[in-house]
Amino acid sequence: MPETWDRKEIPGYIVDIDTGERLEFQYNPDNFADDKATNYAAVQIPGMSHPRYQYVSGKARRIAFKVKLFKGPVRDKVNWLRSLLYPEHAGWQRHGQYSLQRHASRTGNLKTPLATPAYRGSRLKNAPHRVLFIFGDLYPGVECVVRSVKARYFHMFDRDNLLPQHAEVDLVLEEYVDESIDYGEVRGG
Repeated sequence: MPETWDRKEIPGYIVDIDTGERLEFQYNPDNFADDKATNYAAVQIPGMSHPRYQYVSGKARRIAFKVKLFKGPVRDKVNWLRSLLYPEHAGWQRHGQYSLQRHASRTGNLKTPLATPAYRGSRLKNAPHRVLFIFGDLYPGVECVVRSVKARYFHMFDRDNLLPQHAEVDLVLEEYVDESIDYGEVRGG
């Protein structure tokens, strides 16, 4: 039986539920913050030394961690994560890998036709995509919404195009739940 030190690490990943695309972690996060809180209404009763509490609701479960990206398409991976924060608008048309840089180099015009009010949809078609967060047995498939993506690029940039070669991305996910969860489900009972 092989020793633990010579086994390949199982990578964690995030799956875009709507498209099936996934981002596998190049390096697994070193730690996670998994936070869940509740809301109570404090009722002040005259003459009592302490308030009485009435349960109101639970707050969202938040899972926060840092993803490290090194070499390769670092910017593309960060943009993929950021895209999970944005909705889809009615009237928006994708043109493959269309980019403002490509449009400007072809036409000399810095304003893309898709960015003008006549073309850009302003009505919401779909909310930002939900994701499935998978990290072994700790998070075997938690459905989430992406609440925050904070990227830091530092000390390594490509000499030819100045694209980042190293980034750390702080992610905050919130568990997406359709039905209320009973305490017995959390305890595993």
